[in-house]
Amino acid sequence: MSGSRKRRLIAGVAAVGAVALVATACSSSKSGGGVSTSTVGLNNMNSGTPKKGGSVTIAIEKAIDNWNQLDAQGNTEDFIYAENGYWYASPYISEPDGSLALNSDFLTSATVTSQSPMTITYVVNPKAVWSDGTPINASDFIYTWLSQAGVDPVISAAGTTGYQDIASIVGSGTNDQTVTVTWKAGKVDPDWKGLFTLLPAHVAAQHGYNPALTLAQLTSESANGKTGDTGLENAWTSFDNTVPTWSNGPYVVQSASADGSKVVEVPNPKWYGKDGPYFDKITFTTITDSAQECPALKNGEVNAIIPQPDQDIVKCVNGISSSKAKSQIDAGLQYEHFDFNLRNTFLGGQTQAQQDDPVKLALRQALFTVVDRKAIIARTEGLVNSKAQPLNSRMFVSTQTQYYTDNVSASGLGTGDVAKATSILKAAGYTNIGPGLHLTTPSGQQVPAFLLRYTSTNSERATECQIFAQEAAQLGITLTVEGTDSLGKTLTQADSNHTFDIIVFAWVDSPLWDVNNSQLFESNPPGNVVVGGNYGFYTNSQVDSLLQQAANTLDLTKAASLENQADKILSQDAVTLPLFQKDSMVAFSSNLVNVRDNITSAGPTYNLQDWGYTQ
Repeated sequence: MSGSRKRRLIAGVAAVGAVALVATACSSSKSGGGVSTSTVGLNNMNSGTPKKGGSVTIAIEKAIDNWNQLDAQGNTEDFIYAENGYWYASPYISEPDGSLALNSDFLTSATVTSQSPMTITYVVNPKAVWSDGTPINASDFIYTWLSQAGVDPVISAAGTTGYQDIASIVGSGTNDQTVTVTWKAGKVDPDWKGLFTLLPAHVAAQHGYNPALTLAQLTSESANGKTGDTGLENAWTSFDNTVPTWSNGPYVVQSASADGSKVVEVPNPKWYGKDGPYFDKITFTTITDSAQECPALKNGEVNAIIPQPDQDIVKCVNGISSSKAKSQIDAGLQYEHFDFNLRNTFLGGQTQAQQDDPVKLALRQALFTVVDRKAIIARTEGLVNSKAQPLNSRMFVSTQTQYYTDNVSASGLGTGDVAKATSILKAAGYTNIGPGLHLTTPSGQQVPAFLLRYTSTNSERATECQIFAQEAAQLGITLTVEGTDSLGKTLTQADSNHTFDIIVFAWVDSPLWDVNNSQLFESNPPGNVVVGGNYGFYTNSQVDSLLQQAANTLDLTKAASLENQADKILSQDAVTLPLFQKDSMVAFSSNLVNVRDNITSAGPTYNLQDWGYTQ
């Protein structure tokens, strides 16, 4: 898997981690001894020389309902596990220890050739081709850029930061495989190594994309209320909805069930990498009930699981004979959080003025104040990691010690303080505050029940929501807790069955935190399109400015300071509440080699071409 610059959604799985307690293998300790934060040796864990042949079945917890990880709805960690087999061409690889390495299968070099204007020259491996034999070249860089440039209002890209500051991309040399990317004057991108997880331009052209399209034309087509470029949009939608017939990785999709619950991949005959692939077939199968994953591993129905670790799963995996299974549990670059949908007019509105309304702000602050994060941890994360504590940053997890700052405690959010929450509401003019009452606004309106959503397959999140609902009731507020069958559709509010007022999910980060953080909280463009990860439609001009400054400096210390300033404002505005840093887990058949956790959003299948059975 590439060094993606995007934070990934975690629907029902945990995907990343810093070093682990290893396994039921006889040479390793059981995973019940705690969670370590060391990354030493993580890149080489469970290394071995695989043999050719055999089949493997990998369990995921979410059926794939969007095949485009670059789309806001497809940016889900479960999907990435399967996509890593066929979607590989990106300049850098996120290593298990959080470092970045040049993807030497795909590129021979990636060089900063100018600082002003910022210019990167990529030289593509001449052997690198798509699965139909088409060379991977500048045209793929251009299509991937234009689709995510933030210009076309119809395309709901998972992230545009970085792409929106590119001025031009030019191909040269044999097959246009020397690619020169130039940024706009005065713009830089500290996280440029995370750009260009490539889509095939020649496939896009089969669905309406015009390869001659320029940024100037696209900008003109999208201006003055126009909808953008239809061909570009149609191609993007095709990537969303169509099972891939293309591959730039070690495997290619052979088949997929209509509901996306089963995906079969076989070796890509045009694979250009130096190693692998080793399996004859990989099957990704969906197990929506996390309680059934460990039994499936134990019974040999699957060979690998990537569950969100809870007390029962850890106990079950530890109970499997060491001759049958190994496992890792890690402290991850990911965190759990509650978010408000500020399009709900009782919680906010479309404009900053509406969201800053003292009455609406007080309601958000009171709700997040009455949440007792320690009580939630005690019944969820604390059962696996006894050292778990509330997370007090949205920008960094606590193991990122160089930059982590407590930006939450001073606000009183997440303390479970009913008296303080009551005081906030009274000061804003609310009445009928208390259990058994029906909270009423200063204008005399009854506050409606809010829909609190979680991924229906995730029992820990159900618990988190139930606790929140019980605490909100102390203020006379009803939270209707309801699971959702699709986190991506619910966050993007794709239809009437997939909406939310409050939602709980997790972000999983890559090594490229600067731009990742920026695109989560910057204002969306006008309309109802989500760009980046701002699913709650938060808008604050000061936060926008701070995050834009952070994304336009190569000084990471300065960037972290700017993002911590923005984080303090997020606490004041009470739009999202971090709960705790999450752990991740991977468990697998003991005769598999090169299977290991990865502390980034790439996930354990980042090196799928290296997986195989012992000789």
